[in-house]
Amino acid sequence: MTQTALTRDQFTESAALSVETITYVHHWCEGLFTLKMTRPASFRFRSGEFVMIGLPGDNGKPLLRAYSVASPSYEEELEFLSIKVQDGPLTSRLQHIQVGDPIYLGKKPTGTLVTDALLPGKRLFMLSTGTGLAPFMSLVRDPEV
Repeated sequence: MTQTALTRDQFTESAALSVETITYVHHWCEGLFTLKMTRPASFRFRSGEFVMIGLPGDNGKPLLRAYSVASPSYEEELEFLSIKVQDGPLTSRLQHIQVGDPIYLGKKPTGTLVTDALLPGKRLFMLSTGTGLAPFMSLVRDPEV
């Protein structure tokens, strides 16, 4: 499959979406990769939340999926983990993204796996695989945890 280059003029900002820039991509294995993107100064989230990210769809409308933010809330860039699904509407294209490419970022993060939902205790056990690690990566780097 040939991947066409993404250009900023293919993206349209809106009240719900900003257009950010990919700053880092690392492919861990055949099925998992990390991507980082710029973070708007106005974007606020709590460690453990998720947000919509995506690319323009074939119909011109944004093709979005929910991704847990892997970076802690204080980081200047936003980090995400993604699996590679060859026939997936978004991941089949997202896995080819490169540094400098534009990407959609939703402006409204949400989620319940956040520090205020954790009960006080001496130990915190987190079990996960694949992209399920993302909210844990965010939480364990949060000073409150």
